[in-house]
Amino acid sequence: MKRPEKTDVDKTLTFLNVINDLMPVIDTPFRLNIDLGETKMTIRELLELEVGSIIELKKSAGEPMDVLVRNKVLMKGEVTVLEDSLGLRIVDIVDSNRKV
Repeated sequence: MKRPEKTDVDKTLTFLNVINDLMPVIDTPFRLNIDLGETKMTIRELLELEVGSIIELKKSAGEPMDVLVRNKVLMKGEVTVLEDSLGLRIVDIVDSNRKV
């Protein structure tokens, strides 16, 4: 017997079911990390650091920062200043279908 094709109504119901399944955990906090860059240095170089030292990161100024959840890049963003705090403006969602 031939299965009926899914309709838009079926897709909407499936989407609503997913949303309903998420509701019990929708306000659960999780850690969000923003990767500003990295570098390699020797232990000697680390021990020579002092107040005012600058550590050069392997990212160019203006290059988007990675937003990670559970060590997976989900988004990229640009550093911005919000009054007295730093913020991040999202510029790209790496894979909107990726599961966290």
